Amino acid sequence: MKLNFITKGHLSLFLLTTITSMSAFAADTVTIQSMKRVEINKEKPKAKTLFIENFYYQDFIYSRGKKTELGDQTQVNASFRYQYSDDSFLRTRFETFPDDNRFNNKTSRFELLAGHRYGAVDFTLDLELNTNEKDGTSDSGGTSIGLDLDSEFTNLDWQLTDKMSLAFYPFNFDGEVGVEFNTWDVTRIHFIEGAPTEVLPDSGNTKVVTKTIPGLVYTYGTERANFYIGAGLATYLYPTSPTYDLQNNATATRWERREVFGYKFGANARTENARIWFGVAGQNKTKETGSLIQSAQSAYGIFRLEERFILEAEYIRARNGKRPWRLDRSGTWFEQTETPGFFPIYSDYTGKTQEWVGATDHAFSFRFGYEVTKDLVPYAALRYQGEHFVFRGAESANLLRTANESQSHGGLLRGSLGTFLHYGNFVVNPEFEYRKAKNPVFTNAADAFFANNNQSQRLLARFQKTDYQFRIFLTYSFDGAKPFTP
Repeated sequence: MKLNFITKGHLSLFLLTTITSMSAFAADTVTIQSMKRVEINKEKPKAKTLFIENFYYQDFIYSRGKKTELGDQTQVNASFRYQYSDDSFLRTRFETFPDDNRFNNKTSRFELLAGHRYGAVDFTLDLELNTNEKDGTSDSGGTSIGLDLDSEFTNLDWQLTDKMSLAFYPFNFDGEVGVEFNTWDVTRIHFIEGAPTEVLPDSGNTKVVTKTIPGLVYTYGTERANFYIGAGLATYLYPTSPTYDLQNNATATRWERREVFGYKFGANARTENARIWFGVAGQNKTKETGSLIQSAQSAYGIFRLEERFILEAEYIRARNGKRPWRLDRSGTWFEQTETPGFFPIYSDYTGKTQEWVGATDHAFSFRFGYEVTKDLVPYAALRYQGEHFVFRGAESANLLRTANESQSHGGLLRGSLGTFLHYGNFVVNPEFEYRKAKNPVFTNAADAFFANNNQSQRLLARFQKTDYQFRIFLTYSFDGAKPFTP
């Protein structure tokens, strides 16, 4: 999910971005909905300096279906960096996602990132801090720190020549595509830990393990134009019985280790008035690994027309996984384990597999803006998602569904009006969005009690085909990077 996820040579910015960075060259990058590693080239920090590197705030203020939402769905990401020398730094960052942590009011991630450059080699290490680590036998725990096992920021990047680099990612070689329609890691897999003889609704000590595919990424080119290709392998546990079926025949007497292959490739190009990116990512074992998406392709471009007009466009196409697992908020077990039944695969109220599973669909986005001044840029946007299109957003076909979950939105059209307001290194972005779906999928404020994740209660709720919402974004970056610019 990002404009430039393996090079450091392109500044990538967008409406819903969190100001971040990462990759195999050396410049600025921005990623949707997650804080990434930033290599600052525009404004170099002084050695022995501690500073706020990036800050991102997103809040939903009001919507038709939920009325006032201010404070309920707040997302905050921030990173603080200590620049020890020109070649070494230490960063701490945290990020909150309300969908994951609303009940316990905690940050979803609190991480420590260290980076060092020695000659032609860049090395970064990403550690995760858990302040309430539990052992599974009690509700309390202690503080623990260890490797972030699905992080693309732990890597070893070797600059072979002026135009060639090779990067090794021991945990995650970053299989995301898309900007507005970000897929998250296409190369993310799941398997059941412990090799049980039978997978039951009550997990007991058995858990689902989620991991990302490690691998190598080769990049050739300059900051103006380059292409990349990456590949990797990961192992997972799976029953040997040919009749095994997680939902209908979840018994197994023997388990074995199997391998999944992941891949990605793409290209970037940039001129003074344009920036384009193309990326592809995929894997080959979604029938066994429970992944949401099997493969995805995305093309993105932003262009300055004349002197003040800006056009941004994205097209993305994705093939969904063959047997996607429906996991709970913790990601360690399945969501549907009680009434009306144990449905580990995405299913409707009766247990029938949802229609998007295994399907291929697309989405596109257009945004047109006008620079009234360098600090004031109003815009209009039009976005469309096919009825089977799955991505990381809340409007995904597996999430935005009718009361009995038998149908998705059926095709979703979104129209937006917004403005970018620049104040030095700060950018404020209010936006109003109107949404129209083919099927009734939006919650009704009068039925808030019923329109929750409990399926039996969802059936009593009245859903609507239209909705609107007002939201606001605030970003800060140390180098003063401006969104919505080529």
